[in-house]
Amino acid sequence: MAANTSADLLWMLTRSNSSFLVKRESGRIQLSKDPFNLMNKNSFKYSGLANGKSADIRQYENKGIVLTTKLTKAATSPAKSVRKVVCSRDFERNFKKVANCVSKTVGGYYRPDLEKSALARWTKYHRALKKTKAMKAGKK
Repeated sequence: MAANTSADLLWMLTRSNSSFLVKRESGRIQLSKDPFNLMNKNSFKYSGLANGKSADIRQYENKGIVLTTKLTKAATSPAKSVRKVVCSRDFERNFKKVANCVSKTVGGYYRPDLEKSALARWTKYHRALKKTKAMKAGKK
């Protein structure tokens, strides 16, 4: 459907009627649980349903973080329409590698307006996955 339909028409159809919508404070604030929405805001810029090119960062089975991007060439075949890159948990060792991957994939030629939010989300997921060190009890 997305291959033959304009992004503006898709946005007009899904803007107020979508299963991903979350309304807060009596409808004044609208959030979105759309899988390809990095900021979770219900707007055309961040919508993964309306935009052909979009990216997503999620936790991957408590082993790491996966960067998922939509492929516009394979829009008519859903099984081939996404590309996933799994990044391991080791932040210090892989920071430059993952930051370059996100910057090149999302920021370079794909969607430069989403690069900062993608790196912010990746950092938040890393902090959530990081094991907390147990504090030693002081001597009495």
